[in-house]
Amino acid sequence: MGKIVRAKWGKVVLMSAITTDLVEEARRIHNTNPPATAAVGRALTGLALYSMVFRESAVRRIVMQFMVEGPIGEITVETNMKGHFRAYVRNPDPAYRIKDAKLPVGEVVGNGHLYVYKYLEEGIYQSVVPLISGEIAEDIAYFVYKSEQIPSAFALGVLVDEYGRVKAAGGLWAYLEPGATEDEIKLLEERFQHIESVSKLVDAGLDNLALLNTISRNYTVVDEVSVEYRCWCSRESVAEALVSLAASDRQKLLEEDKVEIRCRYCGKTYTFTRDEIEQLFLEG
Repeated sequence: MGKIVRAKWGKVVLMSAITTDLVEEARRIHNTNPPATAAVGRALTGLALYSMVFRESAVRRIVMQFMVEGPIGEITVETNMKGHFRAYVRNPDPAYRIKDAKLPVGEVVGNGHLYVYKYLEEGIYQSVVPLISGEIAEDIAYFVYKSEQIPSAFALGVLVDEYGRVKAAGGLWAYLEPGATEDEIKLLEERFQHIESVSKLVDAGLDNLALLNTISRNYTVVDEVSVEYRCWCSRESVAEALVSLAASDRQKLLEEDKVEIRCRYCGKTYTFTRDEIEQLFLEG
Protein backbone atom coordinates (compact mmCIF):
# COMPACT_ATOMS: atom_id res chain seq x y z
CA MET A 1 0.00 0.00 0.00
CA GLY A 2 1.22 3.50 -0.83
CA LYS A 3 0.02 7.00 -0.10
CA ILE A 4 -0.45 10.36 -1.81
CA VAL A 5 -0.69 13.54 0.30
CA ARG A 6 -1.91 16.82 -1.17
CA ALA A 7 -1.20 20.18 0.47
CA LYS A 8 -1.48 23.92 -0.21
CA TRP A 9 1.32 26.45 0.16
CA GLY A 10 0.05 29.86 -0.83
CA LYS A 11 -0.85 29.61 -4.51
CA VAL A 12 1.19 26.42 -4.86
CA VAL A 13 -0.30 22.91 -4.67
CA LEU A 14 2.16 20.36 -3.33
CA MET A 15 1.83 16.59 -3.52
CA SER A 16 4.04 13.78 -2.28
CA ALA A 17 3.83 10.10 -3.16
CA ILE A 18 5.32 7.00 -1.60
CA THR A 19 4.73 4.13 -4.01
CA THR A 20 7.31 1.48 -3.12
CA ASP A 21 4.78 -1.36 -2.71
CA LEU A 22 2.85 -0.29 -5.81
CA VAL A 23 5.96 -0.31 -8.01
CA GLU A 24 7.32 -3.54 -6.54
CA GLU A 25 4.06 -5.31 -7.35
CA ALA A 26 4.31 -4.06 -10.94
CA ARG A 27 7.88 -5.36 -11.09
CA ARG A 28 6.85 -8.76 -9.71
CA ILE A 29 3.94 -9.20 -12.11
CA HIS A 30 5.82 -8.13 -15.24
CA ASN A 31 9.30 -9.37 -14.21
CA THR A 32 10.89 -6.12 -15.38
CA ASN A 33 14.64 -5.57 -15.42
CA PRO A 34 16.03 -2.54 -13.50
CA PRO A 35 15.63 0.24 -16.11
CA ALA A 36 12.20 -1.04 -17.11
CA THR A 37 11.22 -1.16 -13.44
CA ALA A 38 12.35 2.45 -13.04
CA ALA A 39 10.50 3.60 -16.15
CA VAL A 40 7.24 1.83 -15.26
CA GLY A 41 7.54 2.92 -11.63
CA ARG A 42 8.01 6.56 -12.55
CA ALA A 43 5.01 6.38 -14.88
CA LEU A 44 2.82 4.80 -12.20
CA THR A 45 3.91 7.35 -9.59
CA GLY A 46 3.41 10.23 -12.01
CA LEU A 47 -0.11 9.05 -12.82
CA ALA A 48 -0.90 8.60 -9.12
CA LEU A 49 0.05 12.22 -8.49
CA TYR A 50 -1.67 13.61 -11.60
CA SER A 51 -4.92 11.75 -10.89
CA MET A 52 -5.31 13.61 -7.58
CA VAL A 53 -6.40 16.70 -9.53
CA PHE A 54 -9.48 14.82 -10.76
CA ARG A 55 -10.56 13.15 -7.51
CA GLU A 56 -13.73 15.21 -7.21
CA SER A 57 -14.41 15.42 -10.95
CA ALA A 58 -16.51 13.36 -13.36
CA VAL A 59 -13.41 11.53 -14.61
CA ARG A 60 -13.82 7.78 -14.04
CA ARG A 61 -10.58 6.47 -15.51
CA ILE A 62 -7.25 7.87 -16.71
CA VAL A 63 -4.79 6.13 -19.03
CA MET A 64 -1.25 7.30 -19.77
CA GLN A 65 0.32 5.54 -22.74
CA PHE A 66 3.96 6.03 -23.68
CA MET A 67 4.37 4.84 -27.28
CA VAL A 68 8.10 4.96 -27.83
CA GLU A 69 10.92 4.11 -30.21
CA GLY A 70 13.25 2.81 -27.52
CA PRO A 71 13.64 -0.93 -26.81
CA ILE A 72 10.96 -0.89 -24.11
CA GLY A 73 8.37 -0.26 -26.86
CA GLU A 74 5.39 0.83 -24.80
CA ILE A 75 4.40 1.64 -21.23
CA THR A 76 0.74 1.98 -20.35
CA VAL A 77 -0.42 2.89 -16.86
CA GLU A 78 -3.96 3.52 -15.74
CA THR A 79 -6.21 4.13 -12.76
CA ASN A 80 -9.89 3.54 -12.10
CA MET A 81 -9.90 6.61 -9.82
CA LYS A 82 -10.49 4.40 -6.77
CA GLY A 83 -6.88 4.27 -5.63
CA HIS A 84 -6.16 1.28 -7.87
CA PHE A 85 -3.41 1.36 -10.49
CA ARG A 86 -2.14 -1.11 -13.05
CA ALA A 87 0.54 -1.19 -15.74
CA TYR A 88 1.57 -2.88 -18.96
CA VAL A 89 5.03 -2.88 -20.53
CA ARG A 90 5.61 -4.30 -24.00
CA ASN A 91 9.24 -5.32 -23.43
CA PRO A 92 9.99 -5.88 -19.73
CA ASP A 93 13.63 -6.81 -20.42
CA PRO A 94 15.12 -4.14 -22.72
CA ALA A 95 18.86 -4.22 -23.38
CA TYR A 96 20.79 -1.56 -21.44
CA ARG A 97 24.17 -0.40 -20.15
CA ILE A 98 24.74 1.39 -16.86
CA LYS A 99 26.25 4.86 -17.30
CA ASP A 100 27.51 7.06 -14.46
CA ALA A 101 25.98 4.64 -11.93
CA LYS A 102 22.47 5.54 -13.15
CA LEU A 103 19.78 3.44 -14.77
CA PRO A 104 19.43 4.55 -18.42
CA VAL A 105 15.68 5.16 -18.36
CA GLY A 106 15.84 7.77 -21.11
CA GLU A 107 17.66 5.36 -23.40
CA VAL A 108 15.30 2.41 -22.98
CA VAL A 109 12.33 4.74 -23.48
CA GLY A 110 13.76 6.91 -26.26
CA ASN A 111 11.73 9.21 -28.46
CA GLY A 112 7.99 8.91 -28.88
CA HIS A 113 4.71 10.33 -27.70
CA LEU A 114 2.66 10.40 -24.52
CA TYR A 115 -1.06 9.82 -25.00
CA VAL A 116 -3.42 10.58 -22.14
CA TYR A 117 -7.04 9.44 -22.12
CA LYS A 118 -9.63 10.65 -19.62
CA TYR A 119 -12.82 8.60 -19.51
CA LEU A 120 -16.07 10.35 -18.59
CA GLU A 121 -19.67 9.23 -18.96
CA GLU A 122 -20.13 11.48 -21.97
CA GLY A 123 -17.01 10.28 -23.77
CA ILE A 124 -13.24 10.02 -23.90
CA TYR A 125 -10.92 13.02 -23.99
CA GLN A 126 -7.53 12.41 -25.61
CA SER A 127 -4.38 14.52 -25.44
CA VAL A 128 -0.99 13.81 -27.00
CA VAL A 129 2.44 15.40 -26.68
CA PRO A 130 5.90 14.39 -27.93
CA LEU A 131 8.32 13.13 -25.31
CA ILE A 132 11.01 15.66 -24.52
CA SER A 133 13.49 13.41 -22.70
CA GLY A 134 12.17 9.89 -22.12
CA GLU A 135 12.92 10.31 -18.42
CA ILE A 136 9.16 10.25 -17.65
CA ALA A 137 9.02 13.04 -15.02
CA GLU A 138 9.92 15.78 -17.49
CA ASP A 139 7.58 14.30 -20.06
CA ILE A 140 4.59 14.28 -17.71
CA ALA A 141 5.37 17.84 -16.60
CA TYR A 142 5.48 18.90 -20.26
CA PHE A 143 2.15 17.18 -20.91
CA VAL A 144 0.53 18.96 -17.94
CA TYR A 145 1.82 22.31 -19.17
CA LYS A 146 0.71 21.80 -22.79
CA SER A 147 -2.68 20.22 -22.10
CA GLU A 148 -3.76 21.92 -18.88
CA GLN A 149 -1.70 25.15 -19.18
CA ILE A 150 -0.42 24.52 -15.67
CA PRO A 151 3.26 25.28 -14.90
CA SER A 152 4.52 22.46 -12.70
CA ALA A 153 7.52 20.43 -11.61
CA PHE A 154 7.78 16.67 -11.10
CA ALA A 155 10.42 14.67 -9.27
CA LEU A 156 9.98 10.91 -9.64
CA GLY A 157 12.32 8.16 -8.49
CA VAL A 158 12.68 4.39 -8.23
CA LEU A 159 15.55 2.70 -6.40
CA VAL A 160 16.25 -1.01 -6.95
CA ASP A 161 18.48 -3.33 -4.93
CA GLU A 162 21.18 -5.68 -6.19
CA TYR A 163 18.52 -8.30 -6.96
CA GLY A 164 16.41 -5.91 -9.02
CA ARG A 165 13.69 -5.55 -6.40
CA VAL A 166 12.25 -2.15 -5.55
CA LYS A 167 13.82 -0.66 -2.42
CA ALA A 168 12.04 2.67 -2.62
CA ALA A 169 9.80 4.62 -4.98
CA GLY A 170 8.08 7.96 -4.71
CA GLY A 171 7.55 11.38 -6.14
CA LEU A 172 6.85 15.04 -5.64
CA TRP A 173 4.66 17.28 -7.76
CA ALA A 174 4.08 20.99 -7.38
CA TYR A 175 1.97 23.20 -9.61
CA LEU A 176 0.98 26.83 -9.60
CA GLU A 177 -2.57 28.08 -9.25
CA PRO A 178 -3.73 31.29 -10.95
CA GLY A 179 -2.43 34.32 -9.08
CA ALA A 180 0.89 32.80 -8.02
CA THR A 181 3.48 35.49 -7.34
CA GLU A 182 6.88 35.78 -8.99
CA ASP A 183 8.49 35.06 -5.62
CA GLU A 184 6.51 31.80 -5.29
CA ILE A 185 7.48 30.77 -8.81
CA LYS A 186 11.19 31.47 -8.28
CA LEU A 187 11.23 29.78 -4.88
CA LEU A 188 9.51 26.68 -6.26
CA GLU A 189 11.99 26.43 -9.15
CA GLU A 190 14.89 26.83 -6.74
CA ARG A 191 13.63 24.15 -4.35
CA PHE A 192 13.15 21.59 -7.13
CA GLN A 193 16.56 22.32 -8.63
CA HIS A 194 18.26 21.42 -5.37
CA ILE A 195 16.09 18.54 -4.21
CA GLU A 196 17.86 15.26 -3.51
CA SER A 197 16.80 12.04 -5.26
CA VAL A 198 13.25 11.28 -4.11
CA SER A 199 13.83 7.53 -4.07
CA LYS A 200 16.87 7.96 -1.83
CA LEU A 201 14.85 10.15 0.52
CA VAL A 202 12.15 7.48 0.71
CA ASP A 203 14.80 4.81 1.24
CA ALA A 204 16.18 6.90 4.10
CA GLY A 205 12.80 6.67 5.82
CA LEU A 206 11.11 9.96 4.95
CA ASP A 207 7.31 9.78 4.97
CA ASN A 208 4.92 11.85 2.86
CA LEU A 209 5.02 14.90 5.13
CA ALA A 210 8.80 14.80 5.39
CA LEU A 211 8.98 14.77 1.59
CA LEU A 212 6.78 17.85 1.47
CA ASN A 213 9.09 19.50 4.01
CA THR A 214 11.90 19.39 1.46
CA ILE A 215 9.89 21.95 -0.55
CA SER A 216 8.21 23.97 2.20
CA ARG A 217 7.25 23.75 5.86
CA ASN A 218 4.44 26.32 5.58
CA TYR A 219 1.84 24.15 3.88
CA THR A 220 -1.60 22.97 4.95
CA VAL A 221 -2.59 19.37 4.23
CA VAL A 222 -5.71 19.12 2.09
CA ASP A 223 -6.24 15.37 1.82
CA GLU A 224 -4.53 12.00 1.43
CA VAL A 225 -5.28 8.85 -0.53
CA SER A 226 -4.05 5.27 -0.31
CA VAL A 227 -2.85 3.73 -3.58
CA GLU A 228 -2.10 0.17 -4.59
CA TYR A 229 -1.49 -2.04 -7.61
CA ARG A 230 -4.78 -3.80 -8.20
CA CYS A 231 -6.15 -4.95 -11.54
CA TRP A 232 -9.90 -4.66 -12.09
CA CYS A 233 -10.16 -7.18 -14.91
CA SER A 234 -12.98 -9.73 -14.65
CA ARG A 235 -14.52 -12.56 -16.62
CA GLU A 236 -17.38 -10.20 -17.49
CA SER A 237 -15.07 -7.51 -18.89
CA VAL A 238 -13.19 -10.09 -20.98
CA ALA A 239 -16.50 -11.43 -22.29
CA GLU A 240 -17.50 -7.89 -23.32
CA ALA A 241 -14.22 -7.54 -25.20
CA LEU A 242 -14.85 -10.81 -27.06
CA VAL A 243 -18.35 -9.70 -28.07
CA SER A 244 -16.92 -6.48 -29.53
CA LEU A 245 -14.61 -8.36 -31.93
CA ALA A 246 -15.03 -8.13 -35.68
CA ALA A 247 -16.86 -10.95 -37.48
CA SER A 248 -13.64 -12.41 -38.91
CA ASP A 249 -12.04 -12.60 -35.48
CA ARG A 250 -15.17 -14.15 -34.01
CA GLN A 251 -15.05 -16.90 -36.62
CA LYS A 252 -11.46 -17.73 -35.72
CA LEU A 253 -12.43 -18.11 -32.06
CA LEU A 254 -15.27 -20.47 -32.97
CA GLU A 255 -12.78 -22.77 -34.69
CA GLU A 256 -11.09 -23.48 -31.35
CA ASP A 257 -12.27 -25.94 -28.69
CA LYS A 258 -11.43 -23.38 -26.03
CA VAL A 259 -9.87 -19.94 -25.85
CA GLU A 260 -7.58 -18.61 -23.13
CA ILE A 261 -7.39 -14.84 -22.69
CA ARG A 262 -4.56 -13.48 -20.52
CA CYS A 263 -4.88 -10.06 -18.91
CA ARG A 264 -1.87 -7.98 -19.91
CA TYR A 265 -2.00 -6.00 -16.65
CA CYS A 266 -2.03 -8.78 -14.06
CA GLY A 267 -1.43 -12.04 -15.94
CA LYS A 268 -4.69 -13.67 -14.90
CA THR A 269 -6.03 -16.13 -17.48
CA TYR A 270 -9.69 -16.53 -18.41
CA THR A 271 -10.80 -19.67 -20.25
CA PHE A 272 -13.88 -19.89 -22.49
CA THR A 273 -15.15 -23.06 -24.19
CA ARG A 274 -16.51 -22.99 -27.71
CA ASP A 275 -20.05 -23.40 -26.38
CA GLU A 276 -19.58 -20.44 -24.03
CA ILE A 277 -18.25 -18.28 -26.84
CA GLU A 278 -21.15 -19.25 -29.12
CA GLN A 279 -23.56 -18.25 -26.36
CA LEU A 280 -21.79 -14.93 -25.85
CA PHE A 281 -22.02 -14.10 -29.55
CA LEU A 282 -25.71 -15.06 -29.65
CA GLU A 283 -26.50 -12.84 -26.66
CA GLY A 284 -24.27 -10.04 -27.86
